[in-house]
Amino acid sequence: MFVFDTIVVAAHRRSGMRWALDALRYNSPDIADSFLALEQTEASHDANIPLGRFRRELLSLPGRALVSVHDLPSATYWRGLDERLFARTILRNSPAIFVHRDGRDVMVSLYFFMQSISETVRNQSFSQFLRGDPALHGKDTGLSRPGYWAHHARAWLAQDQLLVISYADLETRYDATVRKLTDFLNVRANTTLQPLSKLYPPPEPAGVLGRLGIRKPQQPRLGRSGDWRRRFDKRDLAFFMTEAGDMMRRLGYRD
Repeated sequence: MFVFDTIVVAAHRRSGMRWALDALRYNSPDIADSFLALEQTEASHDANIPLGRFRRELLSLPGRALVSVHDLPSATYWRGLDERLFARTILRNSPAIFVHRDGRDVMVSLYFFMQSISETVRNQSFSQFLRGDPALHGKDTGLSRPGYWAHHARAWLAQDQLLVISYADLETRYDATVRKLTDFLNVRANTTLQPLSKLYPPPEPAGVLGRLGIRKPQQPRLGRSGDWRRRFDKRDLAFFMTEAGDMMRRLGYRD
């Protein structure tokens, strides 16, 4: 029997997941202040939480619990059978928010982020990085980075119980987007919404559980929509659109 009152927030890396999580947990009294990252149940995760403890922490959260995930809805990331079945149960039985961002901006943001944790990427040009295999979780996907971005979005868009919002919605239509989220989830919204700033995010409340176990850059780059224009050359853009143009059009992204 499924006993968790969970909400899944899914996104490709560097696509605004944290904005969506914070928009909900800071603006609805019905949602727990803390959140959990589902990938942490995988034993090889840098910030692993054993499955039994993860379940207990999830059950202990007051109100509806937010669970973040970067993986595909098919739960391909988990190696252990129990952990994989648990992840699939959460993903199949929870309403989900999918946050997308212009894939070109995602590539630029991911490039600078990966430079902070990878010597290999620090030695790559952006063009080399763009054409590389994402090799997620040590697996060869057979896709380029833009190709995987499109594949990831396609998989999530095929799910039921799904609300799709964009990075731009949170960036420029914040209040309306928060109301859209709370209406979809049938939870209360605070009368006065707490604004979020990507430049100076609000402090963590005591006891926040969400963590990804990834070393963050000491001085994080502050990306904005449209930054891709300063990094892509004509060949990069042509390659990206060949790999992911159909999904860009489906999501409504235009030059």
